[in-house]
Amino acid sequence: MVREQVDYALAEIALARAAFRRAREDEGLGWPYRDTELDLLRRPRVAHALACELAGVERLRVWAQELYWLQEQNRGF
Repeated sequence: MVREQVDYALAEIALARAAFRRAREDEGLGWPYRDTELDLLRRPRVAHALACELAGVERLRVWAQELYWLQEQNRGF
């Protein structure tokens, strides 16, 4: 089950990263000047997509830590 959660978190990160890149590209088009990365992050859609990616990374960290702990417990027996 833990390995499935790790796989799910990795897939979630990949999808969120794609959404972030898409939002960043879409929000940057049509402007007469090129926005800085900070200007793009101030846009709600871009900020939300990045927040989703970071939340996925946090879930991956938690599940990877749980998997490591279980492996260490298994080695002890």
